[in-house]
Amino acid sequence: MTFRGTRRRSTWSVIGITVGRSPIERYSLHAGYVHAIEAIGAFPLVLPVGPSTKSEQLVQQVLACDALVVSGGEDVDPELSKITNPDEAVCPDRSRDEGEIAAIHGALNSGRPVLGICRGAQVLAVAFGGTLVGDLAHGGYDRHDAVDRQYEPVHPITAAEGSLASKVLGDVVEVNSAHHQAVEKPGEGFRATAWSPDGVIEAIEGPGALGIQWHPERLWDHDERHLAPFRWLLS
Repeated sequence: MTFRGTRRRSTWSVIGITVGRSPIERYSLHAGYVHAIEAIGAFPLVLPVGPSTKSEQLVQQVLACDALVVSGGEDVDPELSKITNPDEAVCPDRSRDEGEIAAIHGALNSGRPVLGICRGAQVLAVAFGGTLVGDLAHGGYDRHDAVDRQYEPVHPITAAEGSLASKVLGDVVEVNSAHHQAVEKPGEGFRATAWSPDGVIEAIEGPGALGIQWHPERLWDHDERHLAPFRWLLS
């Protein structure tokens, strides 16, 4: 991978956030993303990605930002994620996948950092040829789709020493969990750097990019240590 270019400088840092359709007639984004970015003193710019989105226009909007957050949502198209059982994918939207992949490459190639959260981490892997686990429960991994406890830590996490994941976690030892898929192979130029106790990949990272499987945007207002992944975007 080649990452080049310089980040735009402005009085206020602007962080773009991709958002898809959920339900299909609405573009929906958890308010925690917006509030977290505001909490670190930056301005959030919401970037809708769907069937009418032109990738070149989206990339131009990304280039008007200082950093990019690829948000959570429904599953990546099975053809892109290369999952074993395609019927395990929930409400895939190929147009969102393709737009976000273009946005990721546009951001990284211009020197803008990218943070992928939950689905965003999975798209980050897929963007560089990685693969996903189709359904964790069917694969024998339990208690990861804990949506009813999305605002509280539910399982321990371990990060590789010296990794970016370790840096943003700091002394945090538990995270929340609201997903049924996960990264299987991180993709070219990326490596797995954090795991749950049962071995599910919880973070991947590469030059200028971090993907995390948990949802810090739903934890930080109870514990400000979870703002660290967002602060990293401005470091």
